This record gives sequence, C-alpha cells and structure tokens, in this order.
Amino acid sequence: MGRTLIGLDLDRENAQISFYNERSMEPETVSIPDNGNRYLIPVPADLFSLIEGSVELGLMALANFLKTCIGYIRPAVNPRDACLMVTMREIDLTWADALRAACQMIGMEPDNLFLQTHRESFCCYTLNQRKDLWLQKTALFEYEQGRIHAYVMSIDYGTKPALVKAEEGKTLDFGTKGTRSDAQWNERRDKLFLEMIQNTFQDDAFSCVYLIGDCFDKSWAVESLQFLCRRRHVFQGRNLYTKGACYGAMQRMGAGKKLDQYLYYSEDMVDTNLSMRMTMRGKTGSYSLINAGVNWFEAEHSCEFLTDGEKEVVIYGKSMLGGEADKYSIVLKDLPQREGRTVRLLLHARFIARRRCKITIRDLGFGEIYPASGIVWESVLEV
Repeated sequence: MGRTLIGLDLDRENAQISFYNERSMEPETVSIPDNGNRYLIPVPADLFSLIEGSVELGLMALANFLKTCIGYIRPAVNPRDACLMVTMREIDLTWADALRAACQMIGMEPDNLFLQTHRESFCCYTLNQRKDLWLQKTALFEYEQGRIHAYVMSIDYGTKPALVKAEEGKTLDFGTKGTRSDAQWNERRDKLFLEMIQNTFQDDAFSCVYLIGDCFDKSWAVESLQFLCRRRHVFQGRNLYTKGACYGAMQRMGAGKKLDQYLYYSEDMVDTNLSMRMTMRGKTGSYSLINAGVNWFEAEHSCEFLTDGEKEVVIYGKSMLGGEADKYSIVLKDLPQREGRTVRLLLHARFIARRRCKITIRDLGFGEIYPASGIVWESVLEV
C-alpha cells in the first residue's frame, strides 16, 4: 500500500493509537512500553487549554505530541507517508484548524488528515465486525469520571445508501459516595445503571453492546450486567474509538471492507451540495464545490476561474434530500475592469459550522499583464 494508515483517539487525559496491519488486514492498537496501562498515551496536561485558548505555543505542543504518537508505531514511520484519522468526542473549528496546522508542521500532507467524532468511530468499528453483531441496534456505554454516556447505533434500510446513525442518549451521573458503605454504593450504582439500560433499550431489539472503560465489573454491576447479557453479545474494552478511527482511515484509502452501501449520517454532516455554473473545455455545466455527505469540519474546496466582466459570483445549493436549488449571489464590488477574460479569481469555500459556509474570493490578476489588486470578497452562506 505504501502508506501507514493510522487511527488516533485524542482525549483530554489520554490518547490511543492504532495502525492498519497489512498481514491481518485489521487495525492493531499500539502497546506503549513501560506504561502501566499499556494502550494509553498520557496527553500533555496543558495541551487542550492551550489549543482552546488559541495560544500559539499549543500548536507546537500538539505537533510534537502527534509526532510522538506516530513514532510509537515504528520509529521509521515518516509522517509524510502516513494517513491519519483523528477522532475526538466533539470536533469544533478550533480543533480542526489546530490539527491541520500541527500536521503540516510535522510534514504531513493536508489531504492525508481526516477527522471524525467518537460517534462516527463507533459506527466505523461496528460496521467492520461480523454482520450478525449489528443486524439489529447496537449500544455503547462509556464509563468515565463517575458518569456513563450512552450511544445507540441504528441503520435505516429505507434509503440507498442505507443511513447509519449514532444517537446520544442520556448521561448517568452517579454523584458521590458520601457516607454510604461499599455495599450500599455498589447497590445504588447497579440499580441506576440497570434503569439506564432499560430506558435506553425500551422495546427495541439490540444485537450487541459495547462497554468502554475499566470501571465495568461484577463487583458492583451485578443485575445490570446480567440483564445486558441476555440474548445479546457484550464486549468490553478501551480501544474501540482508536480502532474505529483506523477503520475510517482504511475506508477513505480504499483498504479493508467495502461499505459503499452505507452512509454515516450525523448532526455534523453537510447535507447540501454547493456548485457553480462554469464553462470548461468549451462546455457549460455544473462545477462541484462541496459534496453533501461529508463532515462540515472537513468540507473545503478551492478553485481558480476567469470571468468575462460579470459583477457577481453565483453559487447554487441543493439539498441531498431533494427539492429546488437555492441561489446565492456574491457581489464583486470594485472588481477591476480588464479587457477580455483576464479577470482571474481564486475562490475558497469552507464550512465553519454545519450550515454555514464561508466563501472567500481573491483577485489574482493576470500574469505580468495585470498584477493582482489585492481585493478580497468574503461572504457567509447560510445553507
């Protein structure tokens, strides 16, 4: 294959990293030498605060940390030869920008960085398991810092491709032990978790359940685990997200299981196709800027084109669910007047939220004949 396909789960306290093993054709999670919990890579204590505070030092710290993580796979792995999928609980514009900048700092090509949330990694992992494990709904319970988060994956076969969704359920907060005895505390947690499971499942059929975290054990989860294991497959571990991210990288690069008949659909997905009318090779047609079906924090495109005196750029937005296309006009105020088709523009389209796309247009001039004017037009489309 030539490239190392990597999945990195990045959280505030720890990270985990997996790579595509070409022999087994499956993701393999890297074991960290001299580490008490052999799969966990401690994240620098101030990394998240530096990135979220937009401190420039944070980018260097993130770049160094990414390079360290990749080095755990094999010291000889060059970031230039890697494809990296980073998965986080949530991804916002700050983290998307920071990860792109940090990867460029270590020599990784921008097109070889991918991003997805834990929910999508959960779906990627599940769809790459035996089909009998996800014929019905699949649940995931994650125990961390005294709380349990619930997620449910379901598949709608009424569309083509089938839509895969991972919905977040309610969060269970156990609170503090207080003056309760160990027996009382364990009994309380078991009761509350059982109620959470029953509320999550209700009358739906579930094929499989994943438990993430080290705190699920029979010392307290007695009735709840017994209920879970009735006519269902139950798996426990910690590296589901990093393997799910690696499966995601494999999918992007055409390795592993083919899942073209499934489309992950989430609140992060762009559901509008953006395009322009252009004349290319003598034929006028639609030129795609952003295709629906991608996460908004990955939706980005640049192109150059020539105009023939037009004072506006028109962009069309059409929902993937159908209906009429919307029309967005960007007025090119003070556009330089030049003879013939000598107005060359650079258009950059980038989503800054799920339904907000920022369009930046820059006058490039026309070689030595007409130098660039430096004029920039910006507009945010509400799609």
